[in-house]
Amino acid sequence: MTGENMGVWVIYSPNESAISDGSGFWSSEHGWVEIDQATHFSPAQACDVALPMATGHDARFVALSEAMQHYR
Repeated sequence: MTGENMGVWVIYSPNESAISDGSGFWSSEHGWVEIDQATHFSPAQACDVALPMATGHDARFVALSEAMQHYR
């Protein structure tokens, strides 16, 4: 984990990932995408941003460092 990824959050949906060949990360510009295109959120933004609609209503914020380890 690099210092630049600490405190960075992304939105992840396991259901969207399962039905979209791994495109389970949210991009504010493009919708559900792969992790490399996901919008990065600060901790403050993660408290204020509404989660997008997701299949099964399972969208949630995850730390980018965790996402890079577990959801690639």
